[in-house]
Amino acid sequence: MAETARHAAEHNRYEVHEVLGGEPALDLGLRFETADFGASVDFAFDYLERRDPRREGVVSALEIVRVSGSERETVWSYSHAQARSMARDLVRVWGFDVTRGWPSPYRTPVRPTPARNY
Repeated sequence: MAETARHAAEHNRYEVHEVLGGEPALDLGLRFETADFGASVDFAFDYLERRDPRREGVVSALEIVRVSGSERETVWSYSHAQARSMARDLVRVWGFDVTRGWPSPYRTPVRPTPARNY
């Protein structure tokens, strides 16, 4: 049984697709393909950072699709529209913006010391 599962896992392929949001959504095409899920996630985040570093909606959506034989399953997705609406809800849910750093009263600033030649 484990041999069968391992054999099936070896044939998985992960595709990163850029998608134009809307009804219906439009697949803008394959951007990356690999046998490693981690590599596909790394590519997706790198792609977002290169094409839409400020997350302004230049990239409307991305999907990672696992392909195994004739089966296709979306295993990860990013949507600019959903990300924006979720960010606004964080304050309502948590009472503060969890994405912003908080200064610690116990942390003293680290000041660089000049290098010394001995």
